[in-house]
Amino acid sequence: MVDRIGTNALLNMLGDWSLGRGLPLHRRLSEAMLGVIETGVLAPGTVLPAERALSRSLAISRSTVTAALNDLKGAGVLEARQGSGTRVVGSTPRAMQGATVLPGILRSNGEPQHGLIDLAASTPADARALPRVEVDLDSLLRAGPRHGYTPAGLPVLRKAVAERLSLGGLATELDNVLITNGAQHGLALALNMLTEKGDGLLVDDPSYPGIFDLMSSRGLQAIPLPRRSGGIDIVGLRRLVRDHKVHLAYLQTSVHNPTGYVAEAWQVRDLARACDSLGLTVLEDLVLADLRYDGTRPTPLAGLVESATVLAIGSISKLGWGGLRIGWLRAPTSILDRLVRARLSDDLGSSIPSQVIAAGVLANFDSVAKVRQETLHQRSQSAADFLRSQVPEWKLTLPAGGLSMWIELPGPLAEPLAQMAGRNGVSIASGASASVEQGAERHIRLCFDRPESQLLEGLARLVSAWRSLVVAD
Repeated sequence: MVDRIGTNALLNMLGDWSLGRGLPLHRRLSEAMLGVIETGVLAPGTVLPAERALSRSLAISRSTVTAALNDLKGAGVLEARQGSGTRVVGSTPRAMQGATVLPGILRSNGEPQHGLIDLAASTPADARALPRVEVDLDSLLRAGPRHGYTPAGLPVLRKAVAERLSLGGLATELDNVLITNGAQHGLALALNMLTEKGDGLLVDDPSYPGIFDLMSSRGLQAIPLPRRSGGIDIVGLRRLVRDHKVHLAYLQTSVHNPTGYVAEAWQVRDLARACDSLGLTVLEDLVLADLRYDGTRPTPLAGLVESATVLAIGSISKLGWGGLRIGWLRAPTSILDRLVRARLSDDLGSSIPSQVIAAGVLANFDSVAKVRQETLHQRSQSAADFLRSQVPEWKLTLPAGGLSMWIELPGPLAEPLAQMAGRNGVSIASGASASVEQGAERHIRLCFDRPESQLLEGLARLVSAWRSLVVAD
């Protein structure tokens, strides 16, 4: 069987390939491709997309693509076969399996690289949203066991998380909480325990990009539930569960990433009744629940179901800072015990200093959340106002929460725009990073959680890239 790679998958591997240092464009592309071949990310035998498709997706001329591929053919790492396309023949010892979506989004370190402004990664710009928390040796020694290993997490942090969830309508005890190395780690633990290779996972679409990497690495099949508005399609969910005999779903029931939509409380109650009747187990993503701009936090799904099993996943990364790497899983004690045991084969617990800082952040939770909500609301309006004035042909809806907005372009130009934008000094995420459905090529996700001057400069570069692309097209 011939192993072919699509243009979107290849472009995610290449990352910011065009940010070369004085090299011609075709050399930048050939060197980026050589890098993914030599490291085994692009495996021997893989057939590349057609030159015309690459040219369109990369927003460069076909002659530039041809020159880059000729460089690699001359180096002996590619070969062209009549009637079967261009394939990789590099002598790499093994193909590396791993994430393909998130590396394409987390391209920069948050600081301008080669002048690049990052509007792709849906993360806080830096750690300045965190309150001041003192951590010294004495506080660390008091925080937990002397040896420093806490597979379930520090009791003080687990208790703080349980109290916050209880205040939000989800009655929670310390023994219901497992501290993780961020929400992605929590999702990975849950999927490892609840799924087997080949299983289907019902997932709203578009969705959080990281879930697709986790599914790919575990050989899971995405069962997409279209999410085109703030609501959740309960009728569609029932049909998909019945038709695909799926037993597990990953759903965002509060603020939705990437759209910024917010489900109404009655819709989540309807979802709870559906989950009870279907016997559906749900991974409920509450990472953005505290970033609703109106400051409300309705009872989550886990607090409304009567018989269905719901594992609620949270994190401090969007509220405070991604680098803190602290998240949590809230689950029934029987499931939590199994998660803790399973975790011991993965790691021995989260960093004690990070947990102490996280506990300090939760102690100032309300004030931190309020500032973040106000800031994000203002930035979303600034971004929307600018884009509506400059590119009225784009369709966007003001988000009701979160750090990003989902924008529909007037044609299937998301990936070419992302490529052209990179060459104009701004990175964005194409819709393909967050969706498995047709139509994603018309959408981009744009993070507006940046300092105002940086945000507006990035948007100006994006608009310039769009105009260049439309003229070229």
